[in-house]
Amino acid sequence: MIRPIPILVAAILLSRPGMPKAEANLYARTLNEVAIQHDFDPLTAVAIVHFETHWFPGLVSADGEDHGLGQVRARFIGACRSDEDPVNAPSSACLAVKASLRDGVTNLRRMGSIIGANKDLCKEKTGTAKTHQWLAGYQGYGAPGRGQWCTPGEKTWMVLGYYNDLVAKLVPKPPPKAKAKPAPKPKPVAPTPKAAKDADPKAKARTKPAARRR
Repeated sequence: MIRPIPILVAAILLSRPGMPKAEANLYARTLNEVAIQHDFDPLTAVAIVHFETHWFPGLVSADGEDHGLGQVRARFIGACRSDEDPVNAPSSACLAVKASLRDGVTNLRRMGSIIGANKDLCKEKTGTAKTHQWLAGYQGYGAPGRGQWCTPGEKTWMVLGYYNDLVAKLVPKPPPKAKAKPAPKPKPVAPTPKAAKDADPKAKARTKPAARRR
């Protein structure tokens, strides 16, 4: 699905108020693109990034594993997958991958691909791919060794709670449906003099001719 750009921009600026509006607009348009491609609500991605980096694209996790807005794990991306130690001894190609992940638009597109992959995985392993399931996969919850797939954790519910807050604050509520008015009752029609006469048994008695005497 997509959301109006002003709503996405407002949601992003709630997380990082000082972001230049042009940058927020760029991210909002990118979110709608990847949301259409991978079939999710872009406001969910806004909530993910809020907890990961508060929308600062250059952030790297303390352990050097995760990069950019959505904290994408570099060791699983491109050339970094071939490195023996992509954190402490990355190749020049892996360094280029990490630099690209610190570009906001590139990171959001990579996020979308990861969300799509987790949706496919949850559907395959559990039969469904609800938001709390694929979000748990994105966050690394679950224990595949014990056959636990797409199992939400504490952070999953935090993100979804924040998402619900964004919807309540920013998404206009549809107007209430107007109740259908009952059809007006037909007005009684005044009988014509003849009809009134026919309907009145006394009137009939009065107009009945008298019996003849013999």
